[in-house]
Amino acid sequence: MNYYENLLVLDSSLDEKALDDAVDRVKNVILKKGGEILKAENWGLNKLAYVLKKHKKGVYMLLVFKAPPATIADLEKFFKVLDPLIKFLIIKLTKKQIEAVETSITEAENKKAVAEAESKKTETAPAVEEN
Repeated sequence: MNYYENLLVLDSSLDEKALDDAVDRVKNVILKKGGEILKAENWGLNKLAYVLKKHKKGVYMLLVFKAPPATIADLEKFFKVLDPLIKFLIIKLTKKQIEAVETSITEAENKKAVAEAESKKTETAPAVEEN
C-alpha cells in the first residue's frame, strides 16, 4: 500500500454537520477499498486564491491515508459527483514525507497521552488548604 495526502476544498456555505458528512463519505470510500486513515485535519475557512465555481472562500480539509493504488481512481470518480467539493488534490508521498508524517502522528499521540495523564493527576490530587 502507498501513502497519500489528500487536500479537499469544500463549500464554505455548508454547516458543520454537512461538512462532517462529506468528509465521512470520503473516508468511507477509502476504508471500503482497503485503505487506512492516518490523519484528518480541518484547516478551517480560508479565502481562495481565485474564484472557483463561483466561490471565493472554502473549507480546507487534509487527509493522510494508506491505500492500494486502485483506490485513487475510485476516489477521483467519487470526487466528480460529490456536490460540496470545490477542488481536490491527491499526492503520493515519498519515503521522506512518510517518515515526517509518522513522526508527527506519534508526537501528537504522545502529547495526547501526556495531557490525559496530567488531567487524571489533577483530578485525583487532594485539595490543599492554605491558612
